[in-house]
Amino acid sequence: MPPKNQSSRKQPIRSKQNKVSRTDEILLKQVGLLIHKTLFESDKPVEWLSFKSGVARSSIREIIAGRSNTRILTLNSLAKSLGFTDVADLLNKAKNNP
Repeated sequence: MPPKNQSSRKQPIRSKQNKVSRTDEILLKQVGLLIHKTLFESDKPVEWLSFKSGVARSSIREIIAGRSNTRILTLNSLAKSLGFTDVADLLNKAKNNP
């Protein structure tokens, strides 16, 4: 059971080496939202994306929730599996659809 002053929801990990700014947190949430929206609109489950991209379901769920500052090559694999040209296309669309 978490202490009374902390919520049980997972938060982005913030260590001295891996500090994420508020702006970066917003971008991570936008990317996750776009991936979720794309899956929803194509009526595909996370399991389908996992199989198609070779990325673990748990990793995809963390990305969708905006809690994972994932590697570029992982995002590129997800982007291509979802029909985006590449990771740059995914990031541009995420930033332009707040």
